[in-house]
Amino acid sequence: MFRVVFDTNVLISAILTDGKARALLRKGISKEFRIVTSNLILRELGNVLRRPKFKTGEDEIHKIILALMQAAEVVEVVSKFTLVEEDPTDDMVVETAFDGKADFVVSGDSHLLGLKIFRGIKIVSVNQMLVYLEEKSMTRN
Repeated sequence: MFRVVFDTNVLISAILTDGKARALLRKGISKEFRIVTSNLILRELGNVLRRPKFKTGEDEIHKIILALMQAAEVVEVVSKFTLVEEDPTDDMVVETAFDGKADFVVSGDSHLLGLKIFRGIKIVSVNQMLVYLEEKSMTRN
């Protein structure tokens, strides 16, 4: 089973809108692949959800993070890379993927998507990941 790290922006989209990001997250929860995350990503997710524009209460944030912790493998991040000079907080996503031995990072961030691949980890959009999953399921049948 392959391993996937979701960037915070994809998680926010999956949580707040009923679109492709949510469909992808559901596939991970239903064990079509292994979701990998870290305390760094979970902490950033909580911080973003606390922004006034999202109108998310503390109880709801706690439930979301707890559900993600149960659905995902939470890895310890020890690596430090300097990859995204424009937004150094993006580095934690790649660090999580590297230390979590992930196969993919799914992001909507142009800085990360611009990397395309890092040490064998493919960095793809939600759409690209959904296409990959569809192709993979067709080759199994």
